[in-house]
Amino acid sequence: MGADCCGGKKTPLLGEAVRDSCDSLPATECSKNIDCCTLNNEKCNEECLLSVAAILCTEDVGCHTDGHCHGTTNESDALQKPACDAHLQAAFQQYQSFLDNVRCICRDMIERGYKSCCNTSDAGTKTQKPNRFKRWALAPPPEANVNANSYLKSPGLAPVAIASRIPGAFSSPTTVVAKLGDGCGDKSQANCLNGDKEFSSCSTGGGSPVDGRGGCCEDKIKCTPGPCCTTKEQRQLAKPQTGNKNESIDVEKGKGEVIRIGVTGMTCNGCSDNLARNLAASGVRNIRVNYLQGHADLTIDSAIDLETILAKTQEATGFQITLMSGDESITVLTSNSQAATTLSQIKLDGVEDVVVLDKKIVRIHYNPAIIGARELFRKIGYLPVTLTPPQNDQQLALGRKRFIILLIQTIMSFILTIPVLVLAWGDTRVKEDTKAIISLVLGSLVQFLAIPVFYKPALKSLVLYWVIELDMLVVVAITAAYIYSIVAFGYLISGAPLETAAFFETSTLLISLVMLGRLVASYARIRAVASVSVRSLQVSTTILVENGVDCEIDSRLLQFGDIFKVTPHSKVPTDGTIISGASEVDESMVTGESLPVPKGPGAFLIAGTTNGPATLVVRLTRLPGKNTITDIAKLVEDASSSKPRVQGIADRVASWFLPTVLAIAVVVFITWTVVGIKARSQTGGESVATAITYAVAVLAVSCPCGLGLAVPMVLVIANGIAARGGVIVKSAKCTERSRKITDVVFDKTGTLTESDLDVVTEEFFDNDITDARAITKALIGDSEHPVSVAVLKHLGPDIQPSSLVTNIQSIPGAGIEGAILGLVVRAGHANWTRSEALPEVRKMLDGGMSILTVTQGLSPIACYGLRTRLRLDAAATVSKLRKDGINVHLVSGDQTEAVQTTAAAVGIDRANVASQRTPGEKQAYVAKLMAQPGRVVMFCGDGVNDSVAVAQADVGVQLSNTNSSEVTRSAADVVLLSGLGGIPFLIKVSRAAFMRTTFNFVWSAIYNVFAILLAAGAFVRFRIAPAYAGAGELVSILPVIIAALTMLLLNLRPS
Repeated sequence: MGADCCGGKKTPLLGEAVRDSCDSLPATECSKNIDCCTLNNEKCNEECLLSVAAILCTEDVGCHTDGHCHGTTNESDALQKPACDAHLQAAFQQYQSFLDNVRCICRDMIERGYKSCCNTSDAGTKTQKPNRFKRWALAPPPEANVNANSYLKSPGLAPVAIASRIPGAFSSPTTVVAKLGDGCGDKSQANCLNGDKEFSSCSTGGGSPVDGRGGCCEDKIKCTPGPCCTTKEQRQLAKPQTGNKNESIDVEKGKGEVIRIGVTGMTCNGCSDNLARNLAASGVRNIRVNYLQGHADLTIDSAIDLETILAKTQEATGFQITLMSGDESITVLTSNSQAATTLSQIKLDGVEDVVVLDKKIVRIHYNPAIIGARELFRKIGYLPVTLTPPQNDQQLALGRKRFIILLIQTIMSFILTIPVLVLAWGDTRVKEDTKAIISLVLGSLVQFLAIPVFYKPALKSLVLYWVIELDMLVVVAITAAYIYSIVAFGYLISGAPLETAAFFETSTLLISLVMLGRLVASYARIRAVASVSVRSLQVSTTILVENGVDCEIDSRLLQFGDIFKVTPHSKVPTDGTIISGASEVDESMVTGESLPVPKGPGAFLIAGTTNGPATLVVRLTRLPGKNTITDIAKLVEDASSSKPRVQGIADRVASWFLPTVLAIAVVVFITWTVVGIKARSQTGGESVATAITYAVAVLAVSCPCGLGLAVPMVLVIANGIAARGGVIVKSAKCTERSRKITDVVFDKTGTLTESDLDVVTEEFFDNDITDARAITKALIGDSEHPVSVAVLKHLGPDIQPSSLVTNIQSIPGAGIEGAILGLVVRAGHANWTRSEALPEVRKMLDGGMSILTVTQGLSPIACYGLRTRLRLDAAATVSKLRKDGINVHLVSGDQTEAVQTTAAAVGIDRANVASQRTPGEKQAYVAKLMAQPGRVVMFCGDGVNDSVAVAQADVGVQLSNTNSSEVTRSAADVVLLSGLGGIPFLIKVSRAAFMRTTFNFVWSAIYNVFAILLAAGAFVRFRIAPAYAGAGELVSILPVIIAALTMLLLNLRPS
């Protein structure tokens, strides 16, 4: 097939083949040699961009060697892995001219011998379009109550990957079972389930199951809105999944498995650096640590023993490390350790791994396509096992566990410290020897409590890596005070007491106060994460409908094919499609939409939303461990794990902080020793003892913790607030940059206006109106462009498409072209069809309408005038942005009059309006703005033709709707689920976060400067005693915590 495309001409240069062979020919003539993009070129270009990015990623050997690229091709299973962001951007750039000049990327791929969405298999060979991510997830037919295992083994069926992994994008909330067909042109309906509802999203043959569309070769098929198909509404929240636990890994190419571990015990950035160093030393790559939320993401090669690495890292750091459960796992509690051992050795179809977490706790990883959770539980039912209590957020659970341990340690420390303080400061009749002995015993016990908290991590870092951690300051301070006290105690017992007596109260109170500070910080982190946790929206129980009987089960036991009920005013347990019932659903907690959304049969329900007054019967489409809640939570957590530029500054300051403080403490010790001997006429022993107290105070009062918490604490809360408002931020840099926005550039159709248009007038230039309508319907029948959809709806079901129209192809940015009896027929822009001079067309254009003109040869046959409905929040959003001093622009590919009419309606200045712009010209418009000094540009669009501009902008935003492009979503920094009001909301959140981050930095600097001066004795009449210096950590971090938490009091919401 590839050899016949465009005359069979070949060229090795990427992106050049079609230009040489096709540019001189009409699209219809070029199409005679290949059945390419016969239905929807725009959709095909989207698919091909993803494929090209994956090809570039695969061919870039250096990328894999460095371990920065996660998208490669696994030859063993012929499944195409996703490309990295860098190669996705490279694909945009290489094919920018194709998008600009409305050329078909698909043909160029075929010319180069690559698989495209239009490749058909060789004769007699059945091929399946390469899936971009290996994820098996099959579902039984809606009408059959069978398990997934039996369905998988049905003859003639093969599994299809459920998700196309675009970096940073959303994946399809559905599962697909497809019958292999002859390429993407296969029009077989075998892969769809019988039903009476028509969905334009059914996948055919080798079509991509990413969003249920059949790529460029799609056919409308009757099907039930079950696991086979997705509705357009479902695609609105599609998002990518993380790496599969059991993917085949090619170590030579640097590929690896991405996993997440939970870590308890981290208190600051120094802890995260310590963990990263230990993991990196074991050969682990791409390490991202979020100490605030207590987890780390990392990539390991297949040759590495993960359990050994985690054990060694836990031993070296002292942190408790747990492998976070994947999407397909259940954790069970056994009655005894013997049952746990038996369970760990179990062999069942679909069970991939069994991990013993504790003596009685076992985690089972399974493949839900082969064995469902309930079926698995029934098969292990002969053992004494039960499900562990539900934990919607494992990270929060680990954080609470760490908090309880620290709370117990702090309470014990204070219990032992209080008697020492009473003996030291109280007026008691206890003998000095007795006081000293009691203080020594209690002080030593407190020191033992400090060993796992301070000594162990500090000394390990120093001995193993020659790195001074924050804990080392505390260790030196408490050790100096404790050792001196022991020496003084020895002299006291021997009958020769020193001039300065033992001060065990200093070391004990110091330890207790530092522990108290860390306890408060731990509690604040838990509260901050919990207050914005999206995972908490997941409900723990579900009403399952099985064999006509309702029963309440744990949500973790849901499996594919299940039907469940959502009772009035209860939360939706997981994503699904409504089978029966009608109600209103509150989606504000997920999308930020303030008004309830009407839902009926066929509508898609989002996990975590709240049902209204009526009962709904729903068919499950995604499991609770892998639904919209977990999708959004993963993006939010990833954004919180990334580091903005300001965090890099904080890290550099902190790296110099510890050695600087140690140097100051040495200078203070020497200074006060000299002052004591020379100026105060003290003895050597007395001056040294006094100098020790000053040095200890300096070490204890210094605290970079406020600096370490300044950014992460604010970032976690800011991203959580944004997510709750329906604004998904993909990186910390975006949160940081959004406050600086000076210009916002909007696309028109689908962004400022609704995706749906209405036909308000039509004109015919031929006597045979029926033929004109039939030709029009044949051309636009399979297009998803909003104009085509509106005209198709206007024509209605009674008009039959003309069978004479052939070689239909979509030309992005222009329209649709075909052939009829040797003549070119076109439906599209008036300037493309050369009809703009016609009086009838001119009148519609002057009226600000969007135009679809249809021509046969050089003669017009029909013209349709359409009006768009402005989004309800468009004018208010533009007004809000302009009041904030932000320049608003409108750049569109639509006709000038229609664009200017929309601009006037929402209040955009005519000088900031550009019409009839190709995707490349949109990018150039954004680039020109960015080139001006001081300009920070945001571009907001939704379609594939906006993807290049979205990628170009400082902040790229995609408005998520039913026709949103996955390519644009992957290029975007922000995804709006809540509408245009999310843009000023994001800017407001960014500004609030910046103000608090700035305050935290200023406070940390002021505190450390003045605290060190006070502790060092710079002020003659006042100093910080070493016993109270331990409160410095509490004083340092408390304002930082309070400042971050005040963001929750602002009640920030999308306007």
